[in-house]
Amino acid sequence: MSFRGRLLLFFTIIVVIPMFAVGLVLFNLTADSETGKADAEIAQGMRAAFAIYDADRDRAKKPLQAIAGDAKLGAALAHPNERRAIESRLAALVRLHKDVRQIVVYDLVRRPIATYGGSSAVAAAVATPSTGKGRRLGFVAVSLTRSRDYVKDVERITQLHVRVLSGGRVLASSLPEVGTARAKSGDVRIAGRKYRGRFATLSQAAGLPIQVGVFEEGSNLASAIHDRWLLIGAILVAFLVLALLSSLVVVRALQGQIEQFLEAARRLARGDFTEPVPVEGADEFAALGTEFNAMSGQLASKIDEVQRKRGELEETIRRVGEAFATGLDREGIVNLTLRTAVDACEAETGRALPIDARRMRSARVGDSTPELEEALERAERAAFEVDPDTAPNWLASLEGEAAEDRTEHHRPERGELGGYHALAAPLLARLGSGSSVEQIGVISIARPGRAFDDQEYELFAYLTGQAAVSIENVDLHETVRLQAVTDELTGLYNRNHFQGTLDSEIERSRRFGTDVGLVMLDIDDFKLVNDSFGHPQGDVVLVEVGRALRELSRDIDEPARYGGEELAVILPQTNLNGAELLAERMRSAIEDLTIARTDGEGSLHVTASFGVASLPACARDRETLIAEADAALYRAKRAGKNRVMRGEPVAAES
Repeated sequence: MSFRGRLLLFFTIIVVIPMFAVGLVLFNLTADSETGKADAEIAQGMRAAFAIYDADRDRAKKPLQAIAGDAKLGAALAHPNERRAIESRLAALVRLHKDVRQIVVYDLVRRPIATYGGSSAVAAAVATPSTGKGRRLGFVAVSLTRSRDYVKDVERITQLHVRVLSGGRVLASSLPEVGTARAKSGDVRIAGRKYRGRFATLSQAAGLPIQVGVFEEGSNLASAIHDRWLLIGAILVAFLVLALLSSLVVVRALQGQIEQFLEAARRLARGDFTEPVPVEGADEFAALGTEFNAMSGQLASKIDEVQRKRGELEETIRRVGEAFATGLDREGIVNLTLRTAVDACEAETGRALPIDARRMRSARVGDSTPELEEALERAERAAFEVDPDTAPNWLASLEGEAAEDRTEHHRPERGELGGYHALAAPLLARLGSGSSVEQIGVISIARPGRAFDDQEYELFAYLTGQAAVSIENVDLHETVRLQAVTDELTGLYNRNHFQGTLDSEIERSRRFGTDVGLVMLDIDDFKLVNDSFGHPQGDVVLVEVGRALRELSRDIDEPARYGGEELAVILPQTNLNGAELLAERMRSAIEDLTIARTDGEGSLHVTASFGVASLPACARDRETLIAEADAALYRAKRAGKNRVMRGEPVAAES
């Protein structure tokens, strides 16, 4: 047999066979260890079950003292044959003690005489009532705990399944079982599933003994053993490969040098990088030792770097999650996502481009170069499956594309240009009241040199996906907030918002000594419009009048639909004269409206009557201000309509 063959045989004898034996031993030890852990957890759960049972029984001692000392019950027990009298008194005592679930009376030989309450109560406290002369009358057992409540308490604390039996009957169980059962410990099968656990008998001063069992699903134990076996198998396989590689070196070198490298390989497999391979001379083994030591140092550095990056990544994801949870606006979400993606993926630059500037703003992070810009654009085009040779305004051309055509492009795409690498992900969100997904923009990052690996790709996909979800949430919040304060038909603020805004403006007026104007208007002969042309025509009139009010109002004014065809406008920092001037412009604008008829038969014109008032000139509070403007409105109606009337000045305070 050749030297190589002898070494391989020797390798088989001293490495492969022992590793196989160690694997068998480790597999058995692992199974025993996991089984022991499961049994220890079950034992701990059993101790908890005993403690809960004792606590429930201790709680029952207080009402037990009162019940056992009850004179009427003692009188009834003096005649044990009068069972109805005993049961009647037990019922009265249960009504008196609301938390009592069951009372059982036994004779002196512990045979039940009478029972009141549920049949599944457990954790009963027992006392011996007696006559005034000290003669014992039997035993009284009082329970505050139903067996199903006891099962829930134990299951909640131990996170294990719980079974309670008495006399071979299932009192309560967190497993799908009813009827009768045997208190069997170890491995059992219930409803087709395997469980492991144990039973123990709880102390019971009277009645049938209570048996409680705590069980763990067998699949959990099997999964734990399987995971350990996989880990051990992987370690053994890795060790075997390293040992085989080392044996090839042994063929070409002296035994002492081979042992050094084999030991070094074993240390490396254990993760010990502290002791280098001894290097002697200047031959190939010395060079190999030098390179081996360099590799060990690089591997240790890489492991440290990976651990550092993992910590940074976890911190980044935590920070992003907290920031998204605080409810940023859309611009803040995009900026945070872009900064985090550039930092976490070690990119050189990044940018966010909107398709619709009303939905999203552009943003940029880091310094860029023409090469990086080209790589970014290539990735962005790939994200939308756009031909790289299309016109430079390719992003704007997507504004008209149907949202359904873009919903499939939700994963990031890669772009590469001469050693410059980029990732780009479209932001898809369901905005507004529509049910379709809209493309609102694209986020992209780039760097020179190393391409983005799979981990960085998935992280970038996660960040952009979370950004899209957060933008949807912000939009939903804005939509709900706007719907809560606006009138659905006219788009003006509703009455509730009008009342709250008027209160705020009046308070500001009092604090800073400014005026608040109020305009109230009513469309003239609106009922005639509805009766003549139908309610849809009336809705069109309201919409057009509301649009006219919005167009003539300042940014600080608050036009609102007060009710029906009556509208109002709050005018901050406006006195009575200013309110009258604005009302006159509004009246004239409404008079000039040409409103198309819904039946297509031409158009119609409407007018409106206005009442104006201001605080403090016409009122001192909100109710008076509204009443004064409303009174002026109806004076305008009585005076012939289509005019503006002022509120009456408030009398000066003496």
